[in-house]
Amino acid sequence: MTVTIDEVFKKIGEFRRYQWYIITLIGYCTFAATAINGSIVAFIAAEPDWKCVEGYMNNTVCRFNTSITLTSKDYKARCKMPREAWTFVDDFTSIVTEYDLVCDDSILLSFAQSASWVGMLIGLPIGGLLSDKFGRRKLVFAGFLANVVAAIVVVYPKHFLVFIFCRLLFGFGYGFQNCSSYPLMMEYTTAKYRSWLSFVLFTFFTLGVATLPLIAFFAREWRTFALITAACAAPVLVIIWFIPESPRWLLLSDSEDKARKQLLKVANMNKRTLPDDALEKPINLQRASFRQLFSSWKVAKITLICWNLWFTVAHVYYGVSWGSVDLGGNRYLNFFLLMAVGLPANFLVIWTVDRFGRKLCTISSLVTTMVASAISASIPADPTPANVGIRVTAAIIAKFSIGFCFVICYLWTSELYPTVIRSTGMSTSSAVARIGSFASSYVIWLIRVHSALPYSIFAVICLQAAVFALFLPESKGKATMETMRDLKATGKEKEIDLLVPTGNEKSNCVEKEVTRN
Repeated sequence: MTVTIDEVFKKIGEFRRYQWYIITLIGYCTFAATAINGSIVAFIAAEPDWKCVEGYMNNTVCRFNTSITLTSKDYKARCKMPREAWTFVDDFTSIVTEYDLVCDDSILLSFAQSASWVGMLIGLPIGGLLSDKFGRRKLVFAGFLANVVAAIVVVYPKHFLVFIFCRLLFGFGYGFQNCSSYPLMMEYTTAKYRSWLSFVLFTFFTLGVATLPLIAFFAREWRTFALITAACAAPVLVIIWFIPESPRWLLLSDSEDKARKQLLKVANMNKRTLPDDALEKPINLQRASFRQLFSSWKVAKITLICWNLWFTVAHVYYGVSWGSVDLGGNRYLNFFLLMAVGLPANFLVIWTVDRFGRKLCTISSLVTTMVASAISASIPADPTPANVGIRVTAAIIAKFSIGFCFVICYLWTSELYPTVIRSTGMSTSSAVARIGSFASSYVIWLIRVHSALPYSIFAVICLQAAVFALFLPESKGKATMETMRDLKATGKEKEIDLLVPTGNEKSNCVEKEVTRN
């Protein structure tokens, strides 16, 4: 007699001590190495206000006697002055003040903010394929290791190009662990608790980014700030050695003995007994590859809509986050409020997705974000307390709803793809999301052109993503798929195979024969 791996988890524990053990390991790594060090650019790449230097103030060279803000109509006036005529307000330091990224060089600031997304865009598709072929654990290990190394080295560069290289390396490692850590966690449970795993992991991430403004408030010098965040990440170098491999991947990769040993560890820690029955190995006649994402019209539709959804969510999520320091008022409080609001958003995911489904929750959150963005775009740029208050409130609502949607994206996408290409599907979706993240830095830069432009763009792309999300299948309550055969067997759509040749046509024919029999 054989049992499926889902049946085994129901007997040895779906969400008990061992699952909390994995969550704690990956959670701290996410908190310290990814969330904190990934989001430091919100502060170390922030631009202070500027003012006239004593001796030049109130004369024909520099006619201002107050500080000039980012949204002021006189923001660009300094570009026509001698450099010695103006200076930054000394509230804090950043790479803008150190490398003088202003006027014609201000666009380099957007590149500095987005360099990690370029690295992530490269690392994600490579990491996804490697994760499906060689295991989740190896990629999680390599990814977090690169994150920590980059976080330490970035403290010391004296040249702007070295800073950029560190951010590229960080993004590359982020791509490796991003496409592997979430699938690894969800493969240790069943459909009943997948939403809980999403909540807990994103809670660690939210706590990390919400901690940043507190560190930034006390460490106003950017290198000191980077040193503190690097110290937080240092313990990750030890923790990553204890992260285990996915038993589902081991079973799918002809390593039944290793899968059984890993399941025994789960049973022992959970104080349960591992069944003596043989494990039912999924029939997998197709190897993991990028082309499998387009092996039929059904799979291609899922892939393209997921890519569009991830692009939108990442673009708006990071655009609203990075733009929070430019809303007016207290930049530290603004950033904290926009990050902390992710905690109730994460909790709401648990309560809603298993009641109303992934699709309805996703579309509702996108529409809410669109409305909040439209309101923010309609507020005048004048820095009056009322205008600042409305802009911050609208940004908080947008961040709450788009953060809510981001958690669902991870959960929904991981359920739409089978184990054999899960990391590939998620990594390519996340890679497209990095294009959105990269673009968000430049969209936020458009506040220098017109204050309404960034949030107007956010509203439009949320609307189109909500429309396309209607065409994705619902996955609420469905068992985890293991092979491409499982995916093609779902739903009532007539399949048109080999939209793109997979390079394994013989195996495809055999698999179809198995399905008919």
